[in-house]
Amino acid sequence: MKYTMAQYTVRPEKVGAVKNAIAEFVAQIREHEPRTLYLVFRGNGQNTFVHWMRFENEAAERRHAQARYNDRFVKRLLPNCIGKATFSEYGLMAATKQHWSL
Repeated sequence: MKYTMAQYTVRPEKVGAVKNAIAEFVAQIREHEPRTLYLVFRGNGQNTFVHWMRFENEAAERRHAQARYNDRFVKRLLPNCIGKATFSEYGLMAATKQHWSL
């Protein structure tokens, strides 16, 4: 199972708009992708956000990438970012909770 991390920094005056966009995006994922694990973190007092995602399989990841709500989120997010988002892939080695693996 593959985990993907996305990290980006937003302009300080745009944090509120980005938080709203994230809330809407996560609600869409929750509704349309019930088996996707999607977590969003924000650095304490910072403008840096980190998204962790895990998809059931490659087809689920492809559906997520091609979803209209994903496209809408990216279009709302990018104008508010400082620089580009970075993406990294990871493999899970160990976890204390079963929900981390399907």
